[in-house]
Amino acid sequence: MPIVQNILHVQGGSAQAAALFDFIADRRYGRGSVDLGRITPMPPWVYRQPTNLDLLAKYGEENCSRGWCLQNWGVDQNTLRPQKSAREYDGGTSVRFQTADRDVRELIRKLSLVFKDLYLDYLWASEDVGSLVGAAQYRDGEALIEFIPAPGSRAAIEKALDILGAKASDFGLAYNPTLGSYEYKGGVTNEQERSHPTGRNAHRVF
Repeated sequence: MPIVQNILHVQGGSAQAAALFDFIADRRYGRGSVDLGRITPMPPWVYRQPTNLDLLAKYGEENCSRGWCLQNWGVDQNTLRPQKSAREYDGGTSVRFQTADRDVRELIRKLSLVFKDLYLDYLWASEDVGSLVGAAQYRDGEALIEFIPAPGSRAAIEKALDILGAKASDFGLAYNPTLGSYEYKGGVTNEQERSHPTGRNAHRVF
């Protein structure tokens, strides 16, 4: 399960950012954490316990927690380690949070409908470097900027490293100027690794 690192940056001043962060905060941990249910609440009739085939048949996948979350949040569960996000929040206009496998850009777009006058910069990058990465800016429900590079490309890897705050060497990668792309130590390019996986799981606002 590759973890996706997310950054949400609010343009509009510290007071406006604080109001938005309070709105989306997990009530158990406070500002800096993110509870996706604060943006799109899960209805009380959704079956929240771990699902199995019998429950899926009885209630329907869309009425069980995993299916409902995928359909409405874009991920199959709420944010990971929200207490860590709250603990690491520095009081500024950006929060960092983690999701499993996927980004939540549609939820951030919806959030911009709540805070219509603010510009929301959203960046995401999977720790499987270069496989899922992008950046977008939203205001009042509209995507003003979108940058989603092709998976495994040089642009994708460099943007992911920037968002992750990491170096290529941290993931066993090195830039090969002859190829114009990154490769794993040993000469296998990132794109080749993605085509023939071996089990490797391998902040700047706009």
